[in-house]
Amino acid sequence: MNWGWMILAMMAVFILLGIGLRSWLLRAFRIRHREWVDAPERLGLHGDPVWVPGRHGRRLYARYHLPHPGAPVVVMVHGWGANGSHLLFMVPRILEWGLNAVVFDARCHGRSEDDGFASLPRFAEDAEAVLADLRGRGWGNFILLGHSVGAGAALLAASRTPDLRAVISLAAFSHPEPVMDQWLRQRGIPVWPMGWFIKRAVEWFIGHRFDAIAPRTTIARIRVPVLLVHGLEDTVVPPWHGRVLARARPGTRLMGLLGVGHNDPEGFAAHGEAILRWLHAHGGCGGEMHPPESSHAAGTR
Repeated sequence: MNWGWMILAMMAVFILLGIGLRSWLLRAFRIRHREWVDAPERLGLHGDPVWVPGRHGRRLYARYHLPHPGAPVVVMVHGWGANGSHLLFMVPRILEWGLNAVVFDARCHGRSEDDGFASLPRFAEDAEAVLADLRGRGWGNFILLGHSVGAGAALLAASRTPDLRAVISLAAFSHPEPVMDQWLRQRGIPVWPMGWFIKRAVEWFIGHRFDAIAPRTTIARIRVPVLLVHGLEDTVVPPWHGRVLARARPGTRLMGLLGVGHNDPEGFAAHGEAILRWLHAHGGCGGEMHPPESSHAAGTR
């Protein structure tokens, strides 16, 4: 038996399997719908469209709403398969409170350029690119706000960004594993053993171990106030994820929203006043925020 030829044949098989799995993952996680769902002008917003230089020479599309010179800037990170337009609903209220706001499209999303694939670490890199662009324009005092995967990315970016005031997480998962397991079951793929190999392939593909980028890991390294907001009717990322995150960083506020699901902009918007009041009280922005006289705290528990 020629062991040399056998080893070469086995290596060829593994290479072909790797190429096939990579191609399947690219198709499975490709972002199919990239149109903006809302127009800023419909909400009375007239911010500046900006192309931000990102990693690997890719450009990110952003809308800068900066009417308050010197005031903190809320940089918002959308979720998987969404884009900056999905967070526009929060901008008018943020501006009304005397803050500035920025929305942007992560790579492979919305109007931003492609870069092969998207991932939570790449979302974080894109948020950091927007922060760097704002610093270059003379802005500082940032607040990161993210939804779903964007919330996990905001927590990851915040764990390594010094000049933040606060972080607001909407519907973050605590660890990618249970989210991936749910995704596998929905497609009829056994979690063991097939799912285990797929998850390890995803880690290899994105270049990061799940444990290292998991929000329950990164939140413990954040040194500014963190607000965890979670819809109590969320079936995509159930509320127990929020409780896990809160335990991972003692003293973190967890705000549960009655009647709110996961992809529920109207539900989150209904509690916008409560979120901004927390930021006013705990985010180090008390002297720079100006609550409207008509504002009132929304009911939460």
